[in-house]
Amino acid sequence: MSLCKGQVRPDMYGLGIRISSYVQWFAAIVFQRTGPESLPEIRLLGLLLSGGVAIGLLHQISQGKLDAAAIYVLLLLATGPHTFLVPVYIWRALTCCDPFWNPLEGYGEEQLRVFRVLNFALIITASSIGVWFYTTHLPALNRGCVQYGFFFGKTSLDDNAPFAALNALLYLLMVLTERFERMRAPHTLVNLVVFAVLVVAVELPVQWNELWGSNQIDTSAQVIPLLVSVGIVVRVTYLHFVEDGDEERSTVVPLAAVPEGNGWALEMPRQVPAAYAGRGARRMG
Repeated sequence: MSLCKGQVRPDMYGLGIRISSYVQWFAAIVFQRTGPESLPEIRLLGLLLSGGVAIGLLHQISQGKLDAAAIYVLLLLATGPHTFLVPVYIWRALTCCDPFWNPLEGYGEEQLRVFRVLNFALIITASSIGVWFYTTHLPALNRGCVQYGFFFGKTSLDDNAPFAALNALLYLLMVLTERFERMRAPHTLVNLVVFAVLVVAVELPVQWNELWGSNQIDTSAQVIPLLVSVGIVVRVTYLHFVEDGDEERSTVVPLAAVPEGNGWALEMPRQVPAAYAGRGARRMG
């Protein structure tokens, strides 16, 4: 069967938009292990990127302007940050929810209430679109051509009931596990595997469906999210590794009582913290 020639939409899933999501996903994995205190900014970036994709996806679907391959790719970009928990809950099901094998035991992540509400709204919206797409939209397509998705290989999106059922179940699972979103276990290896599979699941269908026009970063719709994503990750990295290092190198001698004349006086710190050393030197000069 011939390939359906879909309309290329670089404004929706162009290379810059895809890379911005990949940067956020990878940064979340890294800081989950090396600096959990820096995660709120990374999570917020993910919420904004996924929320933007989900809102655009919902609007374009209502206008009937997206083909099956485009919806497939956009769903992965919108729900990517939530996919990292799916292997954990598959493992929980296989171990019959035995607390001994619970990788989330004793691990939590503080999140603001407004973030949790917006995150819940996002996953409900994106997952609902996913369930609708695989249970209603795809089965109703009656076209004499085919488009492709990824399931550890090239698989048809059309007339593929097992693939549609499995993906619909996956999006339902995301809704059911959303309440545990704050309990992210720092299993870096599993997260890296999920990250690699997600990137492949997006990039290969872009090639298979010949959406090559979306592989250029030549519009503001792609440059803006890419610069924002890279900029926030660079800033968080700087604050975590550079400023924390300065604080560790800055040693301050505690205040101590020393004799002065006929009385006692408090001795001031003998070394100025490194973060303020430059300022003091300029004033003295």
